[in-house]
Amino acid sequence: MKDVNDIKKKNEEIARKFMKIETALPSFSDVTELFETILIKIEEEFDIPFVWISMINRPYLTGVIQALTRSKLLKDRINIVDETSFFSLVADGTKPVLANEDLKPFFKLLPRKKKFFIGSLAVAPIALHQEIIGSLNHGDFSSLRYQPDMDTTLLHRLASNISIRLSEIIACEKMADKAIDETGKGD
Repeated sequence: MKDVNDIKKKNEEIARKFMKIETALPSFSDVTELFETILIKIEEEFDIPFVWISMINRPYLTGVIQALTRSKLLKDRINIVDETSFFSLVADGTKPVLANEDLKPFFKLLPRKKKFFIGSLAVAPIALHQEIIGSLNHGDFSSLRYQPDMDTTLLHRLASNISIRLSEIIACEKMADKAIDETGKGD
């Protein structure tokens, strides 16, 4: 009975950490702030040694990618990957993938300028306006940290909420740009 209570307490603590990160999402006002803060919070809350972003190379993401690579924190923690390679690793596209064996194919997701020694990883797809555009990735030295049979419900919810906030931020930026364009035409 003690083991069941210990597991329950551990799961509750994990859920609280995810909730702590999720409740901060509405406060982020731009894409760079969103991802900088999320990466730091995930590292701190879960003591994860490697957290980075992979983005699918698509023309309409150029502005987002440029914003992220201008960040001192993010420039070495982002990787641009082609669509075919990405979806060969994340077949479903929406659900997180956990891996701790045969990790070589996942190296395509690693940032080019940083080398990580990874024994296991979690790949959580993120979307912009409900279209998968990349992933939030977590890596650990231990092959036991992320195992394919683990429950990914909380990680999936976090990635979904990040995706919703990202879509809101981009929509607000487009509306602001449109308003500037319209006021500029009246001069």
